[in-house]
Amino acid sequence: MVDEAHHIGLAKAGNRPSYAKLGEAFERLGNPVVLALTATAGPDVAANIESSLHITHRVIDASTRPNMAFDDQRNLKSREQYLASIIASGEKTVIYVNSRSASVALARALREQVPQIAPLIGFYNAGLSRRERKRVEDMFRRGTLAVLVSTSAFGEGVNIPNIRHVVLYHMPYNEVEFNQMSGRAGRDGEPATVHALFGKEDARVNEGILNEATPNHDTMAQVYRELRQAQQDSGGAPFAASNADLAESCSARDIRHGVSAPSVECAVAVFRELGLIETRHGEGSERARSIRVLETESKVELSDSVRYREGLDEIDIFKDFRDWVCSSSADVLHKRIIAPILPITEEEGGEGA
Repeated sequence: MVDEAHHIGLAKAGNRPSYAKLGEAFERLGNPVVLALTATAGPDVAANIESSLHITHRVIDASTRPNMAFDDQRNLKSREQYLASIIASGEKTVIYVNSRSASVALARALREQVPQIAPLIGFYNAGLSRRERKRVEDMFRRGTLAVLVSTSAFGEGVNIPNIRHVVLYHMPYNEVEFNQMSGRAGRDGEPATVHALFGKEDARVNEGILNEATPNHDTMAQVYRELRQAQQDSGGAPFAASNADLAESCSARDIRHGVSAPSVECAVAVFRELGLIETRHGEGSERARSIRVLETESKVELSDSVRYREGLDEIDIFKDFRDWVCSSSADVLHKRIIAPILPITEEEGGEGA
């Protein structure tokens, strides 16, 4: 059984890459019967799941969740104040933001704004250790925490029945994420509300994050030059450098064009895929990684990298989602969050399946 199977069709740009390998793994197991489950698979994703896992039959449940209300506050100027009024009741609330740093900063700000429930406000992101994430989730589940400010790390697969409010403080990155985040609300069937507080300004922040994760050709070339320089400085031997180290040295060498650690992370992965470098990891942290630049006579293009192409696709997917979520009416968005994303047309869905 494969849960959250939409990742088989969405395992792009280094995100959840193990899902993309499941088909191969099942072949090695002798092609057992596979049940794949998801609430967010449109036609293309569903076709990818079926092709990868050799699935030949669909069972579609088109039921909706009418207990979920939609509070449309897009482009609200004083959203922090509005958010404070939502959490003041002490009802169980998840607030979604678009970065780890934002989860910490907003949790701190809310503790100051609503001091009467400050001890009940926590944050959750992938930067926490596995043990810390488990502890925070348990506290939220038990009610020791009532408000959780989180990235998408606290999303699909989380089945806490009595979440009364989900707040989309920042704009999600795609339609699947939009549905998955919203779907944490009201899983006990009781009334719950999804509050959309994001605005057009958030789109620029998201675009910046995505562009860092898949940098342009100039930045990629800047990182490659730095790698070659580091190889030369080491006398041709492999050298140790973390993403942060390389970002700092790239930025110091050309102060007009700063390079971030996420951009270096992408560049290293792409260059490794293209056979331009090889990396080896020792024990411990990323700093134990050694890098060796390989000599190649053949010309390579960034477009030859699956990782790089998929990163560009993610940017395009976000732009399409941005245009849709900014221009759609509240009624359209409400209908989207209460229903699964199905691999059928609206007409087919209306007939029942």
